[in-house]
Amino acid sequence: MPRSRLKNIFILFTIFVTLSIITLVGAVSYAFFTLEDEINEKLEAKRILLPTEYYAAPFRFRSPSLQNAEKSEQVLRSQGYRARNWEQRLLPGDFLIAAAPECRALYRLPESLNFTRCLALVKKNVSPQQAQDDLHILIFLNDTVVQIFKAFPLIPASELLLEPALIAQYVGNEPIMQEDSSLGKTPPSCSNGVMAIEDAKFLEHKGVNYTSILRALIKNVTSGRAAQGGSTITQQLVKNYFLTNEKTLKRKTQEFLMSYILESRFSKDQILETYMNIIYMGQNGPFQVRGFASAGRYYFDKDISSLNLSECALLAAIVNGPAIYNPFKNPTKAFSRRNLVLDKMAEHKFVSLKDAEIAKSQPLPDARPRLAVETAPYYLDAVRKQLTEQKIDMIGAKIFTALDLEAQEFAQAALKNHLTVLENNNKLIKESKSKGQTLEGSILSADAKTGLIQVAVGGRDFRLTQFNRAIDSHRQIGSTIKPFVYLAALQTKAPSGKEYTPISLLKDEKFTIRYENQTWSPSNYGKEYFGEIPMFFALKNSLNAATASLGLEVGIEKIINITKSFGVSSSITPLPSITLGAFELYPKEVLQLYLALSNFGQKSEISFVRSVRNKKDEEVFSFAPHREQAQDPSSVASLVSMMKQTLISGTAKYVTASGFQKPAAGKTGTTSESRDVWFSGFTPYRTTIVWIGFDTTTKNKLTGASGAVPIWTEFMKKATLDDPPDDFVWPEDTVKVIVDEKALRTLNVPEKDISGSVELIFKKGTEP
Repeated sequence: MPRSRLKNIFILFTIFVTLSIITLVGAVSYAFFTLEDEINEKLEAKRILLPTEYYAAPFRFRSPSLQNAEKSEQVLRSQGYRARNWEQRLLPGDFLIAAAPECRALYRLPESLNFTRCLALVKKNVSPQQAQDDLHILIFLNDTVVQIFKAFPLIPASELLLEPALIAQYVGNEPIMQEDSSLGKTPPSCSNGVMAIEDAKFLEHKGVNYTSILRALIKNVTSGRAAQGGSTITQQLVKNYFLTNEKTLKRKTQEFLMSYILESRFSKDQILETYMNIIYMGQNGPFQVRGFASAGRYYFDKDISSLNLSECALLAAIVNGPAIYNPFKNPTKAFSRRNLVLDKMAEHKFVSLKDAEIAKSQPLPDARPRLAVETAPYYLDAVRKQLTEQKIDMIGAKIFTALDLEAQEFAQAALKNHLTVLENNNKLIKESKSKGQTLEGSILSADAKTGLIQVAVGGRDFRLTQFNRAIDSHRQIGSTIKPFVYLAALQTKAPSGKEYTPISLLKDEKFTIRYENQTWSPSNYGKEYFGEIPMFFALKNSLNAATASLGLEVGIEKIINITKSFGVSSSITPLPSITLGAFELYPKEVLQLYLALSNFGQKSEISFVRSVRNKKDEEVFSFAPHREQAQDPSSVASLVSMMKQTLISGTAKYVTASGFQKPAAGKTGTTSESRDVWFSGFTPYRTTIVWIGFDTTTKNKLTGASGAVPIWTEFMKKATLDDPPDDFVWPEDTVKVIVDEKALRTLNVPEKDISGSVELIFKKGTEP
């Protein structure tokens, strides 16, 4: 009986062991092939970290523009282009500037072309064999770009785009600094230093060094603590970038398997290069420093190719503990660890004893580097939110934005400067600040022709508050709505049966309307009323009574429908007060409204992103705006001509008085209780929206003119510097009319407001 029981137990045990072995083999086989696919995909792309990369818009040379040769040269040098002379052949990344005679000789430019200089360049992202086919020539007449050619043969072009610049990298939500470098560019001292201190047998083992593991085990047991590790460089790569840090048998088994897969599928050079490009090397403020190339810039402000033996040894020392061996925070430990690396390098014959001793005598870097600053954080936040809404996977993606780096800096400075002025000079704002309430603002600016948003400032300091007012703040727009009241009228006949025009007379007088057991009495700013005045005068001076009366006459629903046709999605309740902007919109919606005006009634889609390529380098998004003529272009042209007067002699006359002379149109916006102030304005090339206010419901007692206009003006002066001073190209079915001083008097314009003639646009057939 006992024998029979033992026999049964043995059989069951055998079955259990057999099934366990089969299960283990199956699991290992499944894990092997699953893990192999993951490793292949990531290593072949050399992107184990799969960072999300953000690129700014490429610098754009335009024809015509005021981009002179000196500024063009400055731009090219800042982007790493090499200057050559006219006798030297241009290779990728080269440019030259030459006088007209040399240009004609070099590029067979037509004799009829009148110019003073030319700039020729070959873009960096072409092969040497393609250099002559990718030649671009900018033609200058004094300080103006008059023509752009692509050669050869000479093909006229309207613009030339340089390469987009990498501006930010993220792993998840963590900003990083990472710069790939090939082993060919990396000094042997750096790779030898890593192997000497981390894995001296790296070139010999197959992914796992059992001798090293046994030695580490004995050392740890005898010392009673984890004094030494036995992981190879291959295992470190696997452990840090494919697995978690949990200390379990399953994870260790996966680590061994994946190490063998790496070694069987990829060369030692590939593994070492990848390891040295993505290993964590310290923290630069909020930025993770990844890889030796970025660490070289962070610790020494050097390109990796120019690092010496002592510097490479220090970087190899830092690998084991970036916080412990940081030379800025722990110089004694860093010095000792660096010298240990040099000793190990000499021991393994990577360097001579003499060279190691000389390197030991070199000092550590002792100057704390300037902390990296995240570029345009509010803008990148807007990009991420747009792509999240569009359900685009950003992990490992290359995101090509529309960000204009120079204009973004102008906008950030303009906002900060004026808010500081207000806090120092405005009694109410100063008092509010002392109570802990900070005046805030936002700016959005877009290319008027493409709808690409080039600037987004969502507040004065992203470090203090991450609330992005440029896209997430829902605020009352006040007088910002008034142009759309007048547009509704310009597409409607007056009670007399005639069409409204810029000089149609409106009643500007106090009135009261009753609705839903309520009364409403709109008041002009300053309580001044003008009686009968022309439409353009009422708009440029933002007269509430005249505007509200007109809006009620043409119909509230019509005004709402116009805003919806231009892309507004926020709910608007049809109340009389909406004629004066007593409802809330997002700044993005205001931008879309004014982009439509700048394009004479064409609805413009907007985007922060030009295109996206996923981790497989497939294009998954490309902004191709669909344009739709939403409102009558000639009516919008009449409106725009009226809005130009706002900047010349109306509520935004500060713009031209301060020296901004390029043709532009716009409208100030102030809410009835002075909680929100706006200025929305545009040139033929750029549309910009500015908002100022407290995040709370606190009154600021500012107006659009005092709060937002100075910011818009400071920004636009710089942002449009290279734009030609072109006026708007008016639709064909319109007529330009000059209303002289005599005619203005007959239209009841007050004498104090007459300082010259006024230029207005009329639909053909409605002109006086």
